[in-house]
This record gives sequence, structure tokens and C-alpha cells, in this order.
Amino acid sequence: MPEPSSAERSAIRRSLTWQQRAALRVLARTPSRIRQRATGTLYVDTQTSAHIAIATWHALERKGLAHRDLAAHPASAIGQRLALTPLGVIVLNDISGLTFPPSRAQLWPPDPPSHFTCAPTRRR
Repeated sequence: MPEPSSAERSAIRRSLTWQQRAALRVLARTPSRIRQRATGTLYVDTQTSAHIAIATWHALERKGLAHRDLAAHPASAIGQRLALTPLGVIVLNDISGLTFPPSRAQLWPPDPPSHFTCAPTRRR
């Protein structure tokens, strides 16, 4: 993917809400997941006190700044792993003044065994 021009990066930065900017910072620092509650609703588990609304997550996905492990089910033991995209890392570096490495675009932890990522089944 070619690096976006400064005008494109500027347009993306201007389109971000403060919640989306905060979510980018959290995702760059913390292994996070989308999980499913017993009620069926989805939530972002950041494993910290930071909260990312599911609507904020969807906005980051639509803008191409973040992605998730679609091979996993949100109700599985590990949930859907989340990470920034390469574009998300570039935009975060622009808005934060810090330099996050390209490895922040990798899903973490590495691929788990498939029995951790499939939807749970009810025992009879």
C-alpha cells in the first residue's frame, strides 16, 4: 500500500473524533479484542480501564484505520483480536507526535489454535 499524501493524512486527522483518537492510542499500546456478552451484545475488551465504544470501533474500521480477526467468533475463548492497519499506524504517528512501529499493525497474540476461535457450543 502506498503511503498516503500529507493532504490525505490531514483529511483523515480532521475527520477523527476525540474518541477515535483515544481508541487509536489504546489499540497501539494494548492487545484488545471484540468479545460477546451472554446477552449477545458486542464490546471491546482492552484489558485495561480504557473503554472503546463498539460504535467507535466500527468507525475506525470504516475509515480503514483498524481491523479485526474475522476468522474468530466474538463469543470464542479469545474473541476477535484487534489491531491498527498500516494506515492507522501512520495516522496515529501523525496525531501523537510519537513513532509507533509498523508491528503495531499485527494482530496480537499470534494465531491461536482453532478450538479457541470457534463459537462455543452448548453441551447436551
